[in-house]
Amino acid sequence: MRGGARRRFEAALRNEPVVAQRLGHWEMSIMPRYSESIEVHPPRRVWKRLARDLELFRYRAPWHRRVGPWRAWAAIASAAFLVLLFWTVGPRHAAAPEMMEIARLSGSNASTSVTAQLSRDGRLLVLKAGRPVIAGPNQSYELWLIPGQGAAPISVAVLGNLDASLPLAPERSAQLRVGAALAISAEPAGGSPTGQPTGAVIFSGPIAL
Repeated sequence: MRGGARRRFEAALRNEPVVAQRLGHWEMSIMPRYSESIEVHPPRRVWKRLARDLELFRYRAPWHRRVGPWRAWAAIASAAFLVLLFWTVGPRHAAAPEMMEIARLSGSNASTSVTAQLSRDGRLLVLKAGRPVIAGPNQSYELWLIPGQGAAPISVAVLGNLDASLPLAPERSAQLRVGAALAISAEPAGGSPTGQPTGAVIFSGPIAL
């Protein structure tokens, strides 16, 4: 035996006469006289049988004493941190908002169109193009809300392509109603310099909730 196992066994020999008696029995009746065979490491099952017969488990120190106080505290703190981390950033998948189509924007090119979807809570507007439509290096697309009744167009967003998710303020969401329309124009890079459409309107369509 070596290390902690030997120290625990020696303590058992000092404190428990029965352990010393059983060891003597093993030495006299079971263990062979010294020979080279003693130097052969016995199988693990022999050590287990010795520990069981000598009841060494009673002298085994608790785990927190074996690892030391600082290591015990470190293990407890690590476990608490992992539990907290799991509950904070664990696999919690927020449900995607339920969307409804409010407009289908078309243009002179009938090969594609852009659909506009609004979340049920009115906080998110999503544009989806039938095929990729990407602005050139000196160009931007701009989405406009046309309230109707002769009101001026209102800029909603400047876009680099026509697949986009746009957060909406409550007042803007309230303006997306029947009678209004959405339009997309081609503008200089960064959007219209005047606050009103200056380029060609390439897609447009009425809102129909």
